[in-house]
This record gives sequence, structure tokens and C-alpha cells, in this order.
Amino acid sequence: MHSARHSARCYQVAILAGLLATLVRAAELLPPAQQNALIQKYCAVCHTDAVKNGGLSLEHFDAVQAPPSLKAMLLSKLTGGVLLETVREAPSNASSAAFVDRKVRSGAMGAAGIPVPDKATIDGLVRAFAVESAGATNWTVERSKEAAGASTLTASILQEIPSTRNPGEAEVYRLIVSCNPAMRQGEVQLAWSPVARSGTLAASVDGNAAMQFRVEGTEKMGNGSGVVLHGLAALLLAETKRGVAATGLPFPAETLTISELFPGETATFSFANLPKDAQQQFKACFPGAGTSNRSASGNSQAVTTAR
Repeated sequence: MHSARHSARCYQVAILAGLLATLVRAAELLPPAQQNALIQKYCAVCHTDAVKNGGLSLEHFDAVQAPPSLKAMLLSKLTGGVLLETVREAPSNASSAAFVDRKVRSGAMGAAGIPVPDKATIDGLVRAFAVESAGATNWTVERSKEAAGASTLTASILQEIPSTRNPGEAEVYRLIVSCNPAMRQGEVQLAWSPVARSGTLAASVDGNAAMQFRVEGTEKMGNGSGVVLHGLAALLLAETKRGVAATGLPFPAETLTISELFPGETATFSFANLPKDAQQQFKACFPGAGTSNRSASGNSQAVTTAR
């Protein structure tokens, strides 16, 4: 009996210690306002509304509202592709911390062409994104208000694939599905990190024959430096206008599998895990949403413009 009470007390102490550690870590995280200021200064100058490098604008980044998949993508760029698990264990693992420090020096923070902040500030931003990107591999559904009361529904999810060439690193693939029900206009976009790519990628919907996409083009830095990067970091895979397919893939009911973008890598996104209410709402823009596409053809589709 005494042993049982002792075990119960030990268990309660362990739980309280874990909660306390979580609260301490949360208190130490870089505040959202400071995160926003850093993203505006060092990232939004290149990722603008006008020049959506990587298919992304950060002009209106809000650390409070940003989905986990976006923070995981930014973390990949800041660290030059370090595995998320390694970044998360860096505060308590000297080897991981040294590896992250080395990779951050060649990460995206210096891409704006202006002096980077001090190490403590960069570490704070990396640590915040490491904690706040938890859940990135699950679907996050958002609704943003537009002009005239209209709104856009957006769902995003991330896949991390450990690199076969660079130990301790990974490529990340972020899928973003958006729909404006009033306009019946939708998009399915794929973005990747940490580096731009050129060549082809294959996309298979619900196990059907893969469609081939050309990955060609350039990205011009929006910071006035005139620097042009050859290769893309995002691609539009499907687009509908007024509910009618304009280009690209049919809407997946079960899975979307991406391959050939990085050698030897395959990333599979499950649409069966997309919340049912979101699937239903996406039908306004993608009439086939939630319907099996196993009879879809494997005809090739060329897309060469970054979005």
C-alpha cells in the first residue's frame, strides 16, 4: 500500500515537473511581436505580395496566426534544412546545438543582404519556430476575411523527408490548398525547402499514373539587390476558376504523392485526413473534392511559373 502511494506521488511529481518545464520554455520563447519584426525586416523584403518567391508573401506575417506548417517551412530555411527533431533538441543537446549554429550561418537570414541580428536573437527566433511548428505534419485549416465580406479557406500540411545525401538534414514539402467559395476559385500549391530546384516532379493522385510537371524558372529577390535565383521553390499543381479546372491535377480524395523533385525522395499527403467540413467546403472550388479519382488519366501537364 505504501509502495503504491509512493509510486503515485512520484508520478504526480513527474507530471508537475513536465508542466513546469513546458511553462518555462514557453516563457522563454521570443514574443510574437518580436518574431513579426524580424520576419518583416529579414524575410518580407524578398517574399512580398508582388514578388512571391517560393510562392509565399510574408508582408502580413502574424506569428500568432501563422499555421505550424509555415513556421516549419521558415525554420527549414533559417537552418538550411536541419531536421526538425534536431532543432527541437538543440537547447538540451550540445551536439545538436553546434550543428544548428553552423547551419544557421548559411541559412536564409542573410539573404536580404543586410547585417544579421546577434546570435541570441537568431537563436530565439529558431527556438520559437521549433516549438510553434509542432503539428505541422497535420492539416491546419484557416479562414481569412477578404474584401466585401468574402473569405478564403486554406488548408496546409507539411512532410519532412530526411536527406539521403546530407546526414542530419531534410527536405520539407508544404502543400497548400485554397478556395474562395464566392469566386469558386481554388489552387493546390506545393512548396519546398531548403533549396530551389529545376527539372521535373511527378504527382500521383489517389494512386493513379503520375502527371509530370516541369520545374523551370527563376526567382528575383525583392530587396533591390538584383539577385536572381535559378530554379523554383514552389509550383502550382492545380487551379480552378468558377469551379472549372483551369490547369493541373484533379482534386485528391485519398492521397497526393510527390516524387522526382529531389533524387530518391517521395512525399505522400493524405487527403483522407483532411477535416470533413473542409472537404465539403472545398467542393465549391473543386467539384471532385472527396470523390475518388482512380480513373484519372496520367497525361503530362507543364507548369513553369512560380506562384
